[in-house]
Order: sequence, then structure tokens, then C-alpha cells
Amino acid sequence: MNLLSDQESEKQDSAQRRVEFKFPLLTLRTKIFSGVFDRIGSLRASRYISWIALFLVPFVAAIGLFIIVTSLVALLSNPAVGEITRELGPGTILLLPGINPILPIAYGWVAIVCAIAIHEGAHGIVARSAGFRVKSSGLLFFLFIPIGAFVDVDEEQIKKAKPRASLRVMAAGVGGNVALAAICLIGVLVIVGSLTPIIDGVYISDVTDGMPAKAAGLLPTDVLVSIDGLRVNSTKDLRDLLDNKTAGDIVAVTVARGDKWREQYPTFVNLTFSGNRTVMGVIVGDLMIETRLKNYQNLTFETIPMYLVPPTLASGLVPFSDSLAPFYTSYLGPQWQIFANVLFWLWFVNINLAIFNALPIYPLDGGRIFNITLKGVLRQRSSERTVSLITSAVTAVCVIIVALVAVVPFIM
Repeated sequence: MNLLSDQESEKQDSAQRRVEFKFPLLTLRTKIFSGVFDRIGSLRASRYISWIALFLVPFVAAIGLFIIVTSLVALLSNPAVGEITRELGPGTILLLPGINPILPIAYGWVAIVCAIAIHEGAHGIVARSAGFRVKSSGLLFFLFIPIGAFVDVDEEQIKKAKPRASLRVMAAGVGGNVALAAICLIGVLVIVGSLTPIIDGVYISDVTDGMPAKAAGLLPTDVLVSIDGLRVNSTKDLRDLLDNKTAGDIVAVTVARGDKWREQYPTFVNLTFSGNRTVMGVIVGDLMIETRLKNYQNLTFETIPMYLVPPTLASGLVPFSDSLAPFYTSYLGPQWQIFANVLFWLWFVNINLAIFNALPIYPLDGGRIFNITLKGVLRQRSSERTVSLITSAVTAVCVIIVALVAVVPFIM
């Protein structure tokens, strides 16, 4: 009787360990991924890749610190930068969809869950490759919404192991995120490379009542293609043409409209004066579809920063943003924009997560790597306390810089 009670108690304890709910977080632990970690970790490639990840972390950390310091300098020297941040709100500090106005909810959550799963899965794979025990792994939910994953590696083994083995496990998460980010960036480049402009010209966002353009039948969402047979590719082209005209002149105008702007609508517009300038009576904006597409297709050191600008922040520049996507077509079909956005947000979230975790902030991966490396470099020349103090000092400096970037816009 007692034996049965003990067995039932063990089962209940085991179930409680597998499922843990602390409002609002639900944790599901499992060993189902242990076989995956074992199989992939046993591959020789896992060992080589973990060494590459280890050498990669300092470079990622350096890039992160450069970006953070540069951002702080820009905030202090250019009030316009701080104004943009204030307009977006304090939610931009957190990489959480629904709170951060830049991150779309659907794409954002998919990217974050994948990024965390890759990060933790890489730790598990390299831990098994190095011979460490993975006690459990699982999923983390906010109520019933999946927000990430975790891998519980035996910390005692890591502490007792040789520094090189421990360092490779710590670096694996950053390496996994960088690898996925690179793959997704290449995917975005392939999709953008497949795009073909449907129409180029000047986009008419509105037509003013009582003005010649309205009387001539021009409509919002039309694209102004030519005037008097001369191609109009930008608002500058339009302004130059109109400045050579005067009130009462009649010009031949062609606009594209309809589904995918396939229809060509020719008409005549009797120009008028407004504000001492010759006008048609339209509110327009540059499309410059081909120019913007070429900028994104040519990946160079100068153009890489463009791929860090989310389409939600600069929709008028990004080919796969909601505002510009309708002006392109692809052999991938009408779903090309969805593919491009999924890959972009996977790239964006993974590279940002990698940069943050690579920073020498303890207990992040980068901070632990810094601490272990410092112990190895100083060896017998300094005490454990000295190493701890240096690690704490570096962590404090990095945290202060990051905090200043987050706070300065709202106190200036």
C-alpha cells in the first residue's frame, strides 16, 4: 500500500515538474528533444561549427557595442533622432510584438519563437557534442501563447569542465541566431531579386476638388506616367515640366490605373495657377520603383544598413512593405510579399537577439564567455574576486550605455 502511494507520488511530482504554471507563464518540460540533440551533437560538423560560433561572438559583440555607442552619440548630437524615438514611444525598447510599435504581431511572434528555439536548441546540440548532460528542454508560454523555448544544461558539469568546452556551449546560441539570420537575409535578397516593377512614375494620392485634374478625370491611386509624351519618373520631373508651362496651357496627360495599373488612361488637363505656381491640382509622391529596387538588390557594405530598417518604419523605401509591394510582381506568385516579410523578420529578430546576447553583460552568453575567458587569461595571477569585479565592472558599463540609449530620448 505504501509502495503504491510512493509510486503515485513520484508520478505526480514528475507531472508537476513537466508542467509548471506561474501566472502568467506556463512551462512545459520534456525530454523529447534529447534524441535530436544527441543525433546532431554526435556529428563532427557540430564540433567545427561550435568553434566557428566561438570565434564569431567577439565580432558580433563589437558590432553591437559600435551600434549602441553610435546610437547614443546620434541621440546626444541630433535632436531629430530623439524626436523620432519619442514619437514611436518607450515600447521600442522591448523586442515584443504588440508592445513594440515596429514589430508586427504575427510576423514578430513567429520570428521571436523561432529565434529563441534556435538559440536554445544550439546550446543543447553543442552541450551534447561536448559531453554535457541536457536535463530537460521545453516550451515557454505566456498563458497559452508560445513565446519561446529553453534547454536546461547541467550547470555543474559546465563549471567543472575545461574552459574551451564551456565556451563553445555558451557561444552556440549566438552562432545559431547568426546562422539563421544569414540564411534568411539571403532568402530576402533572392526574393527581392525576383521582383519586377509593374509601373513607374508619380503616384497620385489625392485629387483636389475644383481643380483641373479633377475635371480631367484623374483619380486617387492613379500613377502619372507622362506629360506631353515626356516620361515622368519623379516629382522633380513633374515640377520641372509644370514650371515651363503657364495657366491656361493644355497638356496631354497619361496615367496608369486599374488592376496592377494595366490600364492606360489618356486625357487633357487645362493647367491653372495656385500659390504663384502652375499646377494640375493633384497631391503626389515619388514611386521611383526601379531605383529603390536596385538599391535593395545590390547588397554592399553601404546598403546592408537598409536591411536593418523595418518595413513598418520606412514603408516608402522597402520593396516588400505594404505601401510598395503592390507595385511589384514576382515569379513566386502573389504570396511573394508574405515570404519576404517572414524571412525579413526572422533575419531582423535573430540578428538583434544575437547582438544582445553577445554583449559582455553577465549573465548573458557574452558575459559568461567574457568571464570564463578572463579566468583563463589571468589564471593564477588574479583571484576569483578580481575576475568577478572586472566582469561586474564591464557589465555595469555596458548596462549603463544600453540604459542611456533607452532613456535619453525621453529626458532630453
